[in-house]
Amino acid sequence: MAENKNGKDAERERSIDLIIELGEMVDCVNEIRREYKGRGLSWNRFRGDAISRIVEHYLQKHLLNDIKVVRSAWVEECGNEFDLLIVSKDAKPKVFTGAYRKEDVHLIIEVKGSGVFFRREDVKKRLSEMFHKLRNMTQKPLLYLSFWEAKSHAKEVTEALSKDTAFIFQVGNEEVDITEWERFLERVNTLLKSRVYSSKE
Repeated sequence: MAENKNGKDAERERSIDLIIELGEMVDCVNEIRREYKGRGLSWNRFRGDAISRIVEHYLQKHLLNDIKVVRSAWVEECGNEFDLLIVSKDAKPKVFTGAYRKEDVHLIIEVKGSGVFFRREDVKKRLSEMFHKLRNMTQKPLLYLSFWEAKSHAKEVTEALSKDTAFIFQVGNEEVDITEWERFLERVNTLLKSRVYSSKE
């Protein structure tokens, strides 16, 4: 009974720590938005990179020692640049490129500060087609992590990608979903464990 109680206490403490982490991440992203607001489209890539750096910083704390997060990278034989890749710790990109060997890549994460900008009626089709194509090209699992999504798009995003693939911290003017960071980390770890087991078979 005491052991069970201690286990529940540990789970509760972890959940509280993750809620605090999410609050820190959201604050950092909001600060980036405020500081670079109104500077035009040419700053989009800068803002996107800064937001990916925030996720990289917090995500790396939750990964095993034999893997790492890399930003703005490619998977060999795929021309798309990815916000974040989770790769083997000793992985290095091919010479003079940012492309990692497929066998060194374990997971791909698309990071959005402000969701998708497709027209509402196009969201499901375009997002599902894009993720299908990228999964086929890389042969890797792909997750979608968004700090904010327009209320008119959130449902379409989730329907296009599924609840196991799309993670949205805030929808429109609603409160930040304090459970979403923990749910995302659980999914990341599930996918990484399954890759380890399948590679040993």
